[in-house]
Amino acid sequence: MRLWILSDVRADLNPAFSLPDPLPDFDALLVAGGICAGLEASLGWLAAALGGRQGRRPVVMVPGNLEYWSEIPLVEALAKGRRRAVELGIHLLSDETVRLEGPDGRGVHVVGATLWTDWSLEGAFQGKLARVGARHAAPDCDRILLRRGRPWSPLDALAVHARSRAYVEDALTTIAYQSLGYPAPPRALVEGVMPGDRAVVLTCHAPSRRSLPEDWSGWLCDGWVAASLASDLDAVMQAWGAPCLWVHGITPGPVDYRLGRTRIVANPRGDARVPGFDPALVVVA
Repeated sequence: MRLWILSDVRADLNPAFSLPDPLPDFDALLVAGGICAGLEASLGWLAAALGGRQGRRPVVMVPGNLEYWSEIPLVEALAKGRRRAVELGIHLLSDETVRLEGPDGRGVHVVGATLWTDWSLEGAFQGKLARVGARHAAPDCDRILLRRGRPWSPLDALAVHARSRAYVEDALTTIAYQSLGYPAPPRALVEGVMPGDRAVVLTCHAPSRRSLPEDWSGWLCDGWVAASLASDLDAVMQAWGAPCLWVHGITPGPVDYRLGRTRIVANPRGDARVPGFDPALVVVA
């Protein structure tokens, strides 16, 4: 399946940006968040930018942290976003999976989550320091509400990360099990897996420190900065049931590398001064 990949277009800061015309040759579009502030606004921009040119080809998106920058509490924003996504024909995933059928009839199961970080990119002790730093300096803590009168905190990110990581790991195991021809177990997280189906993970935040370039100036900033972008999920790519592809966003620039059994790709536009963004990037899974 040909997957068109993009993220972090920051349409709110780059109003002149538009999607390619004509669109690239693709079977499905995967968007790893970072469209603009506000989830409904992001969905609306994406639908308008496509203008129906995708036809019947599916569009799949996960919310990034930017999508929750609003005065609407996170849970409420997600609920409204889900309703709006249905109206626009977009698959919005937050700890959920959707099956896409490729031209060859084989299925690709996209496992989607924001995957907030666990702050422990440099280990548990540094994770404590990162949470303290983020509590005082991270923009998310000023621009995201957990509920009315209660701002988002690094502890909330840690808790949601744990749930999302467990969902991704369990969904991948379920998909791998059924793809071998075994029936779905009772209360399976993912059903409808056919023999030969494949798994792709779509997240906003990165699953490995390798997605942050060694020459990135952000390493010289406070420790929370790198820890806010990525977590160490290398073991997931080494495990049985590892996805064939992991797509993410939010990093300082594009990445494309292999880790274990998985290809990891990011195509963030981000700051227009960062080279390498390809608005028509298509990879095969």
